[in-house]
This record gives sequence, structure tokens and C-alpha cells, in this order.
Amino acid sequence: MTELKKTQWHPPFCAAMKLELRTNKKDLFFETELTLNTKPIQIDLLVIKKRKNAYIKNEIGRVFKGHNIFEYKSPEDTMGIDSYFKTLAYACLYKTKSSTANGIKAHDITVSLIHEEMPMELMKWFQSNGCEINSPFQGIYYVTGPSILFPTQIIVSSKLGNREHQWLKSLSSKMSRSLGECLINSANALTDKEDKENADSVLQLALENNTKLFENLRKVKKMCEALTKLMKPEIDAAWSGGKAEGKSEGATELSAAAKRLNQGATPETLLLEGFSADVVKSAKELLDALK
Repeated sequence: MTELKKTQWHPPFCAAMKLELRTNKKDLFFETELTLNTKPIQIDLLVIKKRKNAYIKNEIGRVFKGHNIFEYKSPEDTMGIDSYFKTLAYACLYKTKSSTANGIKAHDITVSLIHEEMPMELMKWFQSNGCEINSPFQGIYYVTGPSILFPTQIIVSSKLGNREHQWLKSLSSKMSRSLGECLINSANALTDKEDKENADSVLQLALENNTKLFENLRKVKKMCEALTKLMKPEIDAAWSGGKAEGKSEGATELSAAAKRLNQGATPETLLLEGFSADVVKSAKELLDALK
């Protein structure tokens, strides 16, 4: 797996939200790229539009109205008071996007802020400014009060339940073994093409940021088989590409290394041929898993 200089958390977050809310797929419309001004403002913002009168089964969506603004902060970032005001500013700009005057009603907008850890300073700020904080569901906090412009919820992903919210909880570098197993099993259980693609995005990020955990899970036969099942389409695609070319030039480096090992070459030989140690190790692990 290619390691990025900086982990891209937002695309897997959008994928995780689609999976969290997939039972209401027909009732929701996701906007992941927005321009909120005449000049483009680069923002990692998710807007989920809901069909009128639709009941959202997932706890995260119980607060939903017509237009739902999400601000996600990765574990690498902090969520403070300014994060809240920035999201409010985005929500206000979003309200003005309608082609007709007051086309998007203020009472039809909600704001959700998501972070792995409890944003203590922000919570204290809410309380010191006369707001009430209630937790109707584990890890989900509603903020109410006269100074709140839009219905607001704070979602602390580390406090969410594993089975109910494994997709969102998996956007972490501190995954537990039970969550890792739950993620693998849930991903394997999916049948819808779009759902499987979204799960792959979440799983790739989880693998990148929890290497030791998944190395340990691979040692468990049942988990190794489940992981191999998830990875097999990618392996087959790379392998087919290598066979079609007939030589390692046209294949990916990983499939080329795997092909040489399958032909009887030793890891030492591949290193002398110029393959990196990481590629040789990965190729050997993939072949071992498929045996």
C-alpha cells in the first residue's frame, strides 16, 4: 500500500458516512465538493441532503433536516471553538446558495462536528455561553440554547459503539482488535458495488494507520482468510495485468515481484534484481495468503 506524506482522511470519511447511512441510501444525497463563494474556497465539508419526511435509522441521522452540514476533523487535527465558528460560517454561506431568496430555510439546516476525541474546550465554551449539552446516544451530543443558530450535534467517534458505527470509528490510528475484526467482517458482508468501494476506502486508511494490528490479525486463520478475500480482487487484477504483458515491465511492481516468487525466485534474488525490501515482503505475504 502506498504511504502518503500526509494521510488523506476526508475521502474515507465521506465513504464511512455513506456506509453509516446506507440503509437510507434512497433518502439522502451527498455533496462532497462545494464552492461556497464566487471564488473557490477549498473546504473539506460534507453536505447530506435528506428527502422530506424520511426517517433516518442511523443514530447520527436522527437530527437530520433538509440540509445537513458536516465538519470532520481527523485525529491529526484539533477541534476547537474556531472549528465551530468556521462550520457556522460555511452553513451560513451554504444557505445563500439557493437561486431564490430564502430558498434554503434556516430551520431546515443542521450542523454536525465530528472528531475522534471529546473537544473539551469547545464543550466548556458551549456551557459557559448558556448552552445545554445532552447525549441521546452513546458518543453523540446535542447542543441547544438561544445562541445556537442551527440544530447542532457533536460526534465523538471513539465513544461510538463498534457494531453500530464501525465505519466511522475505523477512521483512527488507535483501532482496537475487536473493532478491526468487526471492520473486516462487515466489509466482507457487503454485496452492493458502491458499498464495497466505500468500504475499501475505509479499510485502506485503517490498514495504513494500524499496521501492527492488522499484522497480528493476519496471524489468526479466520481473519487472514477474511482479509485475503477482501484483497483478492486487487491481487487478481494486478496478476492478470502481469500475465497479459508477459513480462514484468507492464505489470505493477508488486505483481511483478509476486510473479517472480511464484516462478521460484528467492527473496534475495529479487533484492539483487532491484525490487525494494518492502515490495518483496508484501509479495511474499500475498502469495502465502493465497496458498
